[in-house]
Amino acid sequence: MGRQVIAAASASPSFRIAGALVRSGSPSVGVDAGTLAGVQAIGVAATDDVAAVLAAGDVAVDFSTPEVAVAFTRRASAVGKAVVVATTGLSDEQLAALRSCAEQSPVLFAPNLSLGINVLAEILPAVVRALGAEYDIEIIEAHHRHKKDAPSGTAIRIAEAIASAIGKPWSEVERHGRWGLAPRQAGEVGMHSVRAGGIVGEHSVLFVSEGEQIEINHRAFSRQTFALGALRAAQFLGSQPKGYYSMQDVIRS
Repeated sequence: MGRQVIAAASASPSFRIAGALVRSGSPSVGVDAGTLAGVQAIGVAATDDVAAVLAAGDVAVDFSTPEVAVAFTRRASAVGKAVVVATTGLSDEQLAALRSCAEQSPVLFAPNLSLGINVLAEILPAVVRALGAEYDIEIIEAHHRHKKDAPSGTAIRIAEAIASAIGKPWSEVERHGRWGLAPRQAGEVGMHSVRAGGIVGEHSVLFVSEGEQIEINHRAFSRQTFALGALRAAQFLGSQPKGYYSMQDVIRS
């Protein structure tokens, strides 16, 4: 995803790529970031020097791991730099750490940077309230075989939006998969995860009554979708005061 962001930013006159951070000891250290991204050289070498990257830029975009994302955001916020965190699988404690960093600089956390997914999360509560309790709700998400966390952060975001419209916390209505004798209970929301092949990302929400079915789908065809969302988030965050933001703030701006 870092390479996708570099490629998208290098094609836009609105952005200047100030640095490209890779893990310590990576063979990519010293290689031009544009070359790594599969585009023309941009004159910025990849580095494992966190301080140098933070000094050079205004907004950082993090696609890494939960532990690295929190550690990096702490370093960035300590020097007043804005950070877009697009890493998934963060624990409640790690999310709390990001919120703490937002007291020093602008921090935007988004488990999915797709504009379409975030618009979907915005409209789902209205659908839930309009249909009412007579419609059963099931969420199905599918990703590539290498994705580590399940359900996806995006599916959880969708589930929380639905649960808020129901008026209960997600922990009280969630039902993960079904096995054996497992009749549906009133008010529960089903969650099902698929991991297979090279699926970029698919999310479906089913609303089903005895007489009809409504299905709302979102499919990402390319990781460029997330890179373009990252740029839009970065452009938004660069003009914001310190605080904790989401993609909902971006699409409402």
